[in-house]
Amino acid sequence: MPSANDDTLEQTLATPDQADTPEVVVLPARYEDLGPIAAGSFGEVHRVRDTLLDRVVAMKLMRKEHAARPELRQRFLTEATITAQLQHPGIVSLHDRGELPDGRLWFTMKEVRGRTLAAVIRELHTGSGPDAWRPTSDGFTFRRLVDAFARISQAMAYAHSRRIVHRDLKPANLMVGEFGEVLVMDWGLARKLLRDVAGSTSAGTDKTDSTSVRLDARSAGLTRQGDVVGTPAFMAPEQARGDSTSLGPASDVYALGAVLYCLLVGAPPYRDGGAREVIHSLLSGPPPPVMDAARGGPPVPDELGAIVTRAMHREIDKRYPSAAALANDVVAWLDGVRRREQALAALEHARSFEPEIAEHRASAADAEAKAQTLRADLRSFDPVDKKRPAWALEDEAARASRAAALAETRWMEAVQGALSIDPDLAEAHAMLADHHRARLVEAEGARRDDEAARAEEMLRIHDRGRHAAFLRGEGRLTLVTEPPGAELISERLELVDRRLVAVETRALGSTPLVAAPLSRGSYVLRLRAPGCVEVRYPVLVERDAHWDGCAPGETAPYPIVLPRLGSLGPDDVYVPAGWCWVGGDEATPDSLPRRRVWIDAFVMRRYPVTTGEYLTFLNDLIAHGREVEALGACPKGHEGSDNAGEPLFLRGPRGVFELPPGSAQEELDRPVVLVDWHGAMAHAHWLAKTTGQSWRLPDELEREKAARGVDGRLLPWGDQNEPTFACVTDTRPTAAAREVVIAHPYDESPYGIRGLAGNTRDWCINLWKHAGPSIESDRLRIEPAAAQDPDFRVIKGGAWTAMMISGRAAARFGGRPDLRRQSFGFRLVRTAR
Repeated sequence: MPSANDDTLEQTLATPDQADTPEVVVLPARYEDLGPIAAGSFGEVHRVRDTLLDRVVAMKLMRKEHAARPELRQRFLTEATITAQLQHPGIVSLHDRGELPDGRLWFTMKEVRGRTLAAVIRELHTGSGPDAWRPTSDGFTFRRLVDAFARISQAMAYAHSRRIVHRDLKPANLMVGEFGEVLVMDWGLARKLLRDVAGSTSAGTDKTDSTSVRLDARSAGLTRQGDVVGTPAFMAPEQARGDSTSLGPASDVYALGAVLYCLLVGAPPYRDGGAREVIHSLLSGPPPPVMDAARGGPPVPDELGAIVTRAMHREIDKRYPSAAALANDVVAWLDGVRRREQALAALEHARSFEPEIAEHRASAADAEAKAQTLRADLRSFDPVDKKRPAWALEDEAARASRAAALAETRWMEAVQGALSIDPDLAEAHAMLADHHRARLVEAEGARRDDEAARAEEMLRIHDRGRHAAFLRGEGRLTLVTEPPGAELISERLELVDRRLVAVETRALGSTPLVAAPLSRGSYVLRLRAPGCVEVRYPVLVERDAHWDGCAPGETAPYPIVLPRLGSLGPDDVYVPAGWCWVGGDEATPDSLPRRRVWIDAFVMRRYPVTTGEYLTFLNDLIAHGREVEALGACPKGHEGSDNAGEPLFLRGPRGVFELPPGSAQEELDRPVVLVDWHGAMAHAHWLAKTTGQSWRLPDELEREKAARGVDGRLLPWGDQNEPTFACVTDTRPTAAAREVVIAHPYDESPYGIRGLAGNTRDWCINLWKHAGPSIESDRLRIEPAAAQDPDFRVIKGGAWTAMMISGRAAARFGGRPDLRRQSFGFRLVRTAR
């Protein structure tokens, strides 16, 4: 309930000299007095505890001096009876009533905490200017206040349906609660009509059980006993005339119009002088038009001004036919019904483009898929006639993509047109938010930062909350290990000096980890367990997504196996099983389309095979009488030449291979070159037999994952083409040359594998196909090329003879298996068991 020292105080009926401090009262045993809330000349309100139901309510009591006056007792009982009949969210519910031993009547009702509409109106106007409405300190906006008025009108429509008229509607008798409630208060002057309203605002011959009151000569804002009931500044002309036969719902409709007038203008329709002067002005003619009275204040919508004019019409039959009709017009304005209908029509026009867009996109995808199938059987040197069918399908896909883009442009224009009609149209904002979210996902996946930033900003502009979690950029992480109980240390990666480096390290606990919240970004998790090798496990936490570690077709997380101590050599690097992004780099030669692939765990050597290691292999063949094989596998040509010819290594006095005279000793630590695919395979077979481990050449996607990790970065260190980070042609001002494998420490992948972007390229185990290697149900299938197959093999990686752009991880090269180049080497992997 309102306090006694502000204008939320209920207006009461008594002479001013009767209003004094409430005296102590003895309440019925059921109620415990918690103190006064408000007091007036006719009654007082206490906060009491209902001990029977253990709740706090408000108790209204007659003042003691009025307890013996029959007409006031009747009025008090009438208020209680009428209020009890009104069960509506906008009307305070009455709980109980009774009489004290001293004859005073009382009733209890819900306690309302809040402010009167008068207080809110005053603050709203005080803080607003001629250019705009500004919210109050507690967040009340003009629109919200109009909404409160609409709900007041709806509450009165309900009361009228119960044949009850209020007769004293004014901002001081209307409350807005702390939790958004809007309540019509003080039903002390309310009366029940003797027949149904039947939708008419004119009382006509309706009779009311009415007690007349006289006007307070000092104030236009207070009601007191006399011949006219109500508050002059807000009463209808028929009410001011004391015409009880015409008094009815229409009088309340007029008063509602006057309340809306006050809301728009900041003052009552009539406000000059005392009660009698106001009555005189009221009976003399209408108040100043609301649009004139509001001049100089905050802007008043024309529609609301028209609602006031109609509601306050001096002729009853020209007012709104009911409070419900008045409320409907206000609600229509609030919802922007007229603009909304036009905007929705424009939006429906936009939706008409969606089937066309979908059809063109499907056609483009179908044509591209067919073209990809044809390209899979093509080689670079095939004649034009053989390539022409694939080209035709590519052109068809391009045409369909352009058509989809044009249709999408028309769709965008139509949606924007809807917003130009109704800037608040939620459906249009939702459509645009969905559109920009899709563009954001696409741009972030393609690592187009500028485009992603634009899409994110547009999503923020149009989102109305549905994409809040997505925009927050948080995801979840689930991780299971074998053995369980592994310690988890997360390293969040950020760009520093053109490299993704760990900027924040924190403990995440131990495995299993289930749906742990983690901010969006790239991470390297370090997994540690007793008796096991520490494992680097990169993860990509995407917006509102769950890195769950589930393999294709599975619902349970795939356990990351931690290798036992001693199971890996000093330069063996474990690459855990899991998802990764491959392809999608349009700037590189023959990049595959971007897609997410599951690749099983494997172990890769930290460095490419060195000259020294290759010499050991050749000489072991010699030692075992396999000279022909050794001669076939020996690098051929010479440094600075790609031409096959004489063996690169010489036979020494003992018959073993040695470096040519004058060779630098560090040549032994450089990657071996001028080895063809067959020689690389022979070395892998030899090492597998020698060690008992299944060493082989990597599949091209294994090598790509080893370089990129899982987040789709373009290079081992990030996305920036920085030539000093790897051994490429423009790494240094002097002549380019191969370097030892431990050079360029920045050319290191998230797993710790070195030299993947420069120095030498690597032979891969699979055939070069335009469509890439075999992927079944999103899982890489390793398919070694047959030794006798003359088709091109895949070659991956950067080289000291090439520019930095060719060292990007998605770049794909091909070569005949007998090709030898001074930039071609190889590295080894084995499947992890």
